[in-house]
Amino acid sequence: MLGCEEVIDPELPTSQTRLVIDALLGYNGENGDPITVGEVKLTLTAPFLGNTVTPALNAQVFIIDESTGVVSEISEEQPGIFARGFPNLRFNRDYTLQVIYNGELYSATERLVESTTIDNLEQGDGFLFDEQSETEVKITITDLPGRRDQYLFSFGFENFLVIEDRFFEDEQITFSYFYEDILPGRLLAVSVFGVDQEFANYVEQVLQQAGEDNGGGGPFTVPATVRGNIVNSSNPDNFAFGYFALSEFDTAFLTIH
Repeated sequence: MLGCEEVIDPELPTSQTRLVIDALLGYNGENGDPITVGEVKLTLTAPFLGNTVTPALNAQVFIIDESTGVVSEISEEQPGIFARGFPNLRFNRDYTLQVIYNGELYSATERLVESTTIDNLEQGDGFLFDEQSETEVKITITDLPGRRDQYLFSFGFENFLVIEDRFFEDEQITFSYFYEDILPGRLLAVSVFGVDQEFANYVEQVLQQAGEDNGGGGPFTVPATVRGNIVNSSNPDNFAFGYFALSEFDTAFLTIH
């Protein structure tokens, strides 16, 4: 018996193409030679079920030190990725990101957020579900004293975790992160970023909407429903997605055995 099949062409939801501005700049001054790293990534939102990420072309990117008025133009290294020419960041100063795209001005103003450092990074022998495929890594940090803090951890492979110091305020804590299918000899880099409450909330929303509670996809694979701190002052109705954040960071390395 043969079945009769009708080809159905579903009407998928569409939405206006919008600019996405992902800009996390990290500052580290621990070695006496302060550095600022990161990138400003400009892309366009994709249609529903679309798999292609399209860079936003022909844009200009600037960072303004509001204390001095100095304007730094950021150079484009790859299509849509601006990563050269960042100013030397300092604490207790306002910095404004400006992006000019299609004749419209997008901007956000933030301050550098202080971070703790990684006290210790070591390999453990525990596992959650599968002893054969999982590798435990133990991270130890000491909370910054006298304040409420949030931290963003990057474990590589686009895996991220946000924690706040509610249960270890002013204390040292050790916690575990579990990797899957990591081969011996692999060098891991784990970073911690200081973030404010607003950015912490934003990252958690993005991770949840991406279907990941603690990683995979990362805070810069942005679902088209999460609004950040970017404002379009030329045309408020044509808002952008994404976020501009300035974070002190620390990185530790571990070779898996």
